[in-house]
Amino acid sequence: MAPPVRFTDLDECVEATLKRVGNRIVLGLPVAIGKPNELVNVFVRRALADPRIQLTIVTALSLRAPRWRSDLERRFVEPLAHRIFGDYTELEYVRLIEEKRLPSNIEVLEFYLEPGAWLDDEHFQQQYLSANYTHVAREALRRGLNVLAQYVATPRAGEAPPGVLSLGANPDLTADLLPQIAAMRAAGNPFVLIGQIHPDMPFMYGDALVATDTFDYLIEREAAPLFAPPNAPIPLTEHAIALNVSTLIRDGGTMQLGIGELGDAVVHALQLRHEKPAVYREILEGLGLLERYRRLIESEGGTAPFERGLYGCTEMLADGFLDLYRSGILKRRVYPSARLQRLLDAGHIDEHVELRTLDALSASGMRRMSFVDFDELRDVGLFRDDSRVRARHAHLPGRHASPRELRDARATRRHRKNVPWHQAAQRRAARCRILLRAARLLRTPARAAA
Repeated sequence: MAPPVRFTDLDECVEATLKRVGNRIVLGLPVAIGKPNELVNVFVRRALADPRIQLTIVTALSLRAPRWRSDLERRFVEPLAHRIFGDYTELEYVRLIEEKRLPSNIEVLEFYLEPGAWLDDEHFQQQYLSANYTHVAREALRRGLNVLAQYVATPRAGEAPPGVLSLGANPDLTADLLPQIAAMRAAGNPFVLIGQIHPDMPFMYGDALVATDTFDYLIEREAAPLFAPPNAPIPLTEHAIALNVSTLIRDGGTMQLGIGELGDAVVHALQLRHEKPAVYREILEGLGLLERYRRLIESEGGTAPFERGLYGCTEMLADGFLDLYRSGILKRRVYPSARLQRLLDAGHIDEHVELRTLDALSASGMRRMSFVDFDELRDVGLFRDDSRVRARHAHLPGRHASPRELRDARATRRHRKNVPWHQAAQRRAARCRILLRAARLLRTPARAAA
């Protein structure tokens, strides 16, 4: 792909976009802070000035600084908002909707709203897009999405290889759409993907990493501060709810963590349970929770510190997850293979590649590996990346290996290593060489899901 065209002037970027896609723009924007507000405002102003431009914005959670309804509220809120939000650039379309001045050639579709903020607003109530994250990309494409814009982060020295950008805290829309964008480009359909570099956008890894030439346009100019409200104090009610919740979380389980005071309170309760178990039980006993719900707690949750730990599965990375990770609570690894994961959960294998790993696979019903089975186990990290299956045999580059039948594995044992699956980056040079003939392809570690 060609390198992106770089801009320092927002009006020039918008003009280039209009020339490529025409006057009908369906602009996709990520959730919350990923929106390049200054650029979005230029698109809105062009549509205000030229009614021939039809602008549809598909997004969620258009953030705004606190509002006041009286002079007394203003005198209290204005200095506070200025201190917290500083020079945050407000979204022009939000102001137009508030003032009921949004023209007919601009449409705003939001699939997630600030709770309770727009109850009396006809536009948001009538134009609300009822879709969960799984379907947002599909819904945006149905409406003719042809422009996508968001803040991106550049790596510092040593963070990533050259030619890479990060979608930062907001890969939610862009990452899902990249395959469809590539297909539209291949079909000759006009599409513009715009990234604006922001120095404060966190550099995230995994699916958030994209090649620089994925973007058509890159904006390099000083950007306004990100929207960063402080965490609110945790009320007593939320603490009480969180203590109840913390007793229902089982060691070795999975949890999702929300944003807000209740999520923060749950984190605090779990840290108390893990780091100060005596104090934690004293509080539970003082509140009567153990006496009242003992049977439920014993069957569904627990009160002891976390030995296996928890796995975090969430649509948003709340900062509480970082606190749980630092406390040694968020440490259970999950692997993208249901067969292996069931064996791990049942205690038949652990996170070390051994002869019993193959025995357990065989005992679970995998007497013979299919091509699909082999590829799945290789992709999860059980077999070496350079191993292949041809005909009835598995191969390493330049040499023949063993038959695929697991039942023959025990009779052909060779050298044996005991390396944790999850240490791939550090131990790639120390992969299992020849565990046994059928396990000659075994490698360590398997790739845990983040």
